[in-house]
Amino acid sequence: MNKIFYIGITCFIIYCTELKAQWSVLNTDKIPKQTAFKYQPFTKEEWDSSNFASPEQMKWFTSARYGMFIHFGLSAYVDKDISWEICETRKAPDMGHGAYPDSVWKKWPSKFKLENFNADEWVQIAKYAGMKYVVVIAKHHDGFHMWNTKFSDFKITNTPFGRDYLKEIADACHKINMPFGIYYSQRDWYHPDYAPVDTSKAVNTQNGLVWKSLKGGNAVPGATHKQYLEYQRNVVRELCTKYGKIDLFWFDAAWWGGMFTADMWDAENLTRMMRKLQPNIIINNRTSIPGDFDTPEQEVGRYQSRPWESALTLNGNWAYSPLPNLSKKQLLRDLFSSAQGNGNVLLSWGAHWDGKFDPVQKTLLLDMGSWLKKIGSAFYETKGGPWMPGKWGGATYKGNKVYLYVYDWKDGKINLPAIAGNSILSAKYLNIEGKASYESKKGKWQFSAPIKPDSIATIIELVMKKPISGVLSAANHSVFDGVEYGAAIRDFDINSTDWKMDMYTIDLKEKYKVTGIGIYESKDQVIVKTSSDGKSWTEAGKINPEDTEISLTTYMTGAEVLGRSIQYIQLSITGDPTAVKIKVYSK
Repeated sequence: MNKIFYIGITCFIIYCTELKAQWSVLNTDKIPKQTAFKYQPFTKEEWDSSNFASPEQMKWFTSARYGMFIHFGLSAYVDKDISWEICETRKAPDMGHGAYPDSVWKKWPSKFKLENFNADEWVQIAKYAGMKYVVVIAKHHDGFHMWNTKFSDFKITNTPFGRDYLKEIADACHKINMPFGIYYSQRDWYHPDYAPVDTSKAVNTQNGLVWKSLKGGNAVPGATHKQYLEYQRNVVRELCTKYGKIDLFWFDAAWWGGMFTADMWDAENLTRMMRKLQPNIIINNRTSIPGDFDTPEQEVGRYQSRPWESALTLNGNWAYSPLPNLSKKQLLRDLFSSAQGNGNVLLSWGAHWDGKFDPVQKTLLLDMGSWLKKIGSAFYETKGGPWMPGKWGGATYKGNKVYLYVYDWKDGKINLPAIAGNSILSAKYLNIEGKASYESKKGKWQFSAPIKPDSIATIIELVMKKPISGVLSAANHSVFDGVEYGAAIRDFDINSTDWKMDMYTIDLKEKYKVTGIGIYESKDQVIVKTSSDGKSWTEAGKINPEDTEISLTTYMTGAEVLGRSIQYIQLSITGDPTAVKIKVYSK
């Protein structure tokens, strides 16, 4: 018999890539070894002593499933990624440099006119695109204020535009009862007092991401950082008092394995002040305290009961870029897969420098909205489950209805474990013609493919005899079962005689965005290196008999994102060469 169990707030069965703590967990939670840095662990005492929105206050968010993330600011002058690609100076703990000298990009506000900006149009597009809330950048890492703050002259009201951009969007949202959220970055590469790390009293560790005090423990702040915290408290209070009801607040200095810590922001006191000013506000987890929801980035999470929201982009860029947009198929599948994992998507776009919404992106979003309008009952106000997502697709449920999203009809059939004590009363397609067929076979429900499956997803509505009350156990899954890893593009059997000097090199013949590598049946450790040209190699990780799979990521715009562009894979075995099986995944 299949056993239904309830997944509590701390029971995670997510298998994702190493992304430096975009998920907040209790230190007693079981997480995959290879993804340890993806999670920020808290003791039960730390968790219980923090501040949270109530389950009732979270209901609108978990019902919404889909929001608009507006990335717009000074970087639009050159159609580049917001802050990261423009700011020459990045202050510790951030490393590296942007492409434009400070003397150049800091003059761009004098050119900011936004002749074609229309807040009402933007919010209406969000509505007709099927988005249920809007989050707008108020200040990104470049320190430029997109509102009329009293605490800085580096602001949009000191530009030729001259108006309060943030207020106009807030008003447009409130006008049609669209939940309104504010993004505010604690990082600030412009503010003279910003100094969360005194580099003269700290050492850089963990590939340059994390600073530790020379005397041990967390990095010591600079002498001026106390003044920065006073400024930050003032502007956050201003944001929470000048713009009407704030439904959501999005901070952006995640823990990243210790790169940013809660003491850098006085996070508990700051967020408690916000809840007093905005009693129904929900706050994300990027102040290094647990927060109300988790924030994976540029990938779809798999499943958890605690609310989460994946921040995705239309074309890989945070802000407008002429790069080609993702297909409607991929974007919709990302939305559906997130709902199947019990999470949301916050989809980012950015306007042109003059404030115009790009017509191609507008058309894409509205096309997605037309799709969602037809099948909204299967998407909004649902929970993920009762079956875990996989490459075949996934499911959502609401009361006694279950919605199957089938992406891949392998062999023309889908077999799912039957739910003990429940039965299917009826089945029908929501988005294609024809009669849905199924049959019960030895504890499984088998669904047959329609004559013409939908190329994006075939959606089947099941009416159950009883309401769904939990999700089916899904232990011992491969890390690569999630849709975020794509599919296996290569499958190798290496014999013991194929190793040369304890090494073996794979040539994929062309570059792929490889998301993961699995090496199975090896009795010894295998060191994995990757290369795009066969000359310069980067270690990807070590595979052991107990840990047979590794994810490949790339560091970009402040986060490790899934996938690495490579053509060659080099394996080094530490023991005697042996026969192994290899799978290479790409999306």
